[in-house]
Amino acid sequence: MNQPIPLQFPPLADELAGKRHALRSQRTRELLLDCMYRLALEKDYSEITVQELLDRTGVARSTFYAHFRDKEDLLIAGYDSIGIPRTRVDDISGDRCVVLDVSTWLFAATERHAALTTSFFSSPSQGIILAHLENILLIQVREHYRKQGICSAYELSGEVVVRCFVGALIGLWLWWVRHDYPCSAQEITEAFDKLMNNGTWPTAGIPLS
Repeated sequence: MNQPIPLQFPPLADELAGKRHALRSQRTRELLLDCMYRLALEKDYSEITVQELLDRTGVARSTFYAHFRDKEDLLIAGYDSIGIPRTRVDDISGDRCVVLDVSTWLFAATERHAALTTSFFSSPSQGIILAHLENILLIQVREHYRKQGICSAYELSGEVVVRCFVGALIGLWLWWVRHDYPCSAQEITEAFDKLMNNGTWPTAGIPLS
């Protein structure tokens, strides 16, 4: 008769050590991100060096490279810290549809960090930062469309839909940032969603006949 195999659990000390290590790692990442953001308010992103980050934070070089490949990898981690866009159910043309709330995700996060965003996108390095943001948005929107079966992201038509949506979002977002946030994040999100998700075009008060 086979004897039951007893369940094995890691020693409590190992669990606690693992949790402490995870907390230390998180604190280190947050410390480096905070330092990079503070420096970005003082100078162009291209002028920030890894050595300067280490000198300001006291983090060892080996520790930095245990977490990040380079300072661009640290920048990407900053986007990750915002989280991912949520989905919501909307009534669109009489149908209940699952919508990726990526506009709220982008505009609300930008409003919370307006000074930092203005600094980043007024600098000569804005192209590098914008490329990372665009890539993150493309991945999020492409995956959402794939899950919802809206279109195949591996066919030309699917990629056109994804890039048109992301291009419109980034274009409006850049206008908003470069014009010093002329309206609230909620207002611009609602205007974007009415057009891009619901297809509601403004008529400027002129009756259509």
